[in-house]
Amino acid sequence: MKAHEEWCGDFVLELRLRDVPGPVIGERLAEVEGHCAETGESPSEAFGNPTEYAARLDQDSDPDRISGVWVVATAGAAQVLAMLIGTSAVPAWVHDEPLTYNLGQILCFGLVSLLLLSLPLLLRPMLRHPFVLGGSLVTVVLLGAGGAALSDRSDLPTIAQLPAPLVAVGLFLTVLALAWVEYRELTRNPGGDLVTSPLDARPGQSTTPDRRGRRAALLPSCLIPAAYLAFATLGWLLA
Repeated sequence: MKAHEEWCGDFVLELRLRDVPGPVIGERLAEVEGHCAETGESPSEAFGNPTEYAARLDQDSDPDRISGVWVVATAGAAQVLAMLIGTSAVPAWVHDEPLTYNLGQILCFGLVSLLLLSLPLLLRPMLRHPFVLGGSLVTVVLLGAGGAALSDRSDLPTIAQLPAPLVAVGLFLTVLALAWVEYRELTRNPGGDLVTSPLDARPGQSTTPDRRGRRAALLPSCLIPAAYLAFATLGWLLA
């Protein structure tokens, strides 16, 4: 039973990462469950590797696409990057100084930026190995931030100088815009992209979602803007 559930979980995950709509995933899963119930075979015996089987189905069927998974992942990565840079400008703003970067800081921020912007491409392995890859990514981000802090105390020459208020405010507005994009994607057809099986449909049962889906989408959408304000306030108080 556990192997059966793991196979189905990997199968659904692969189809979801391929942007296959929820109702279509439900139909494919119902086909697998029906076949296994009729023949007594396990999913791996009947269909092989779940990732490969999902890839074959996806190539053969070409269903209508949704782009929410990748849009939300990209918007979230860009928000984190904007927050790291924007909040670092707050102490300079307090002291009425320009935001300056030396070569060491630019290299460290470049490494962190490359890592964050590659997160959408790493989404599949991260979901399969969250603790291993998640811990590695956090370690790299912390090392990059620590390296930037140490470089700030070095005698390396300044190679970039920016107005701190413009950076802090401009990147906060960017975070807000990306939060709106994320919220729009999360609430587009709310509930209508759930993984549902046609076998579960009941006469007279309504499939129209209530407003809870939109309220639930507010939390992930507002998380980074709220964190931006918190870190900026802390930086202002400690500057």
